[in-house]
Amino acid sequence: MFTSIVRELTDRIVDELAPPTATETDSGELTRLACRLASASKVGADDTEILSAIVEVARARNVLDAAQVQLVRAAERAGIPFRKHLRSAKMLLTEIGVPPAVADRTVRNGHHAERFANVGRGMRDGSMSAEIADAIGVGVATVAKRVPLDPDERQRLARKLALNTTPAEVKAAAKREAIALAAESDDPDLVPASENPELNEMSLYVNDEGRVEATVDLDVVTGEELNAALDPLCRPVPLPDGTADPRSARQRRADALGQIIRTYLSGSDRPTSGGVLPHASIVIPTVGSPGDGVARLGFTGPVSPTTVALSLCTSAVTRITVDGEGVPLDVGREQRLMTPGIRKALAARDCGCAFPGCGRPVTWTDAHHCTPWSEGGATSLGNGVLLCRMHHTLIHQSGWEVFIGHDGHPWFLEPADPARPDRPRVPIRSHARRSMTSHADAAA
Repeated sequence: MFTSIVRELTDRIVDELAPPTATETDSGELTRLACRLASASKVGADDTEILSAIVEVARARNVLDAAQVQLVRAAERAGIPFRKHLRSAKMLLTEIGVPPAVADRTVRNGHHAERFANVGRGMRDGSMSAEIADAIGVGVATVAKRVPLDPDERQRLARKLALNTTPAEVKAAAKREAIALAAESDDPDLVPASENPELNEMSLYVNDEGRVEATVDLDVVTGEELNAALDPLCRPVPLPDGTADPRSARQRRADALGQIIRTYLSGSDRPTSGGVLPHASIVIPTVGSPGDGVARLGFTGPVSPTTVALSLCTSAVTRITVDGEGVPLDVGREQRLMTPGIRKALAARDCGCAFPGCGRPVTWTDAHHCTPWSEGGATSLGNGVLLCRMHHTLIHQSGWEVFIGHDGHPWFLEPADPARPDRPRVPIRSHARRSMTSHADAAA
């Protein structure tokens, strides 16, 4: 029934918008919309009708978009893509010629409409476009990644974001809300957005000229490493006759990135077993030094103590301690980095990321000091463990702990549960040594 109604509506719209025929033009017949638009008055007599039609067509488009959203969501719940041997609900649309970006948005809006009452209602009655609906859903997710939100707070935020008139305005409003809520939060465990790698994003797409455009959104440590890698390759290079480098700073930066990519792909310099990360500098002021006493990265500025610990553990970082006048006292040492021999031993023992349930390959891992190097921990097999960057960050930014047991292998402890303070923290085996059995001793 619904299909026949939509088909009839579509056929009617096609007929209404078909160009006027010679007969209609000669006879002055103005029954169809196309005919009336072709003979519209140039003195403004038809303005109201045309503008009203624009509004109603926009509303009809929104309603049809909402119908498509509901249909695709129903197909997704019913498992139709699986039965049609398609990888996702998105492909139901791309198979009929819908652009991938629009198909992605349609699938997302199916979930947004279920999660946010105002979004579902606005799409159904045609008052909200698919673009605004998606921007609201993505905007709430953006805030929720930075500050915990309960269900009621998510609904209120969705209603607040709906007051904006364009997707760009919704996105900007969401970022403002995230910053304001983070500033108001008194949660001591809240990781600053600038230092949260879970928010990292990168997009690559081909523009109309066939060029590849990219946007990146990185945490402060990754941004520091990127700047450190680019900096020596971005310096102006005079022409042979001594003329200044004609390239702009943006061109030099793009050329530097290209050089880094080519060097990596050349093979001989490609990192093996994790490699060594770009060199970066952390300035750690002593008591009485100028400024606010906060450690800072060379390019990207102040960082929290947690991020300092993570950087010292994973990157080729020079630790610079300064006195009260800002004069360097100690430029540190790089012997804290695991040697190739130690890394080979760690790879043989841990077989990849040792975090329980992970097992990412060795080439994706960092070598972590169980007892931090800055606290006297040795750079050795007996104090090292391989962790992928995600779980390495988790160890530094949460209550998870890792230690080397009497058997010479890594063991992990879950964070303490404040709701159950008497619950024992049972050591869990590393990923490579976990058993497939459900026996209680398997994790002990």
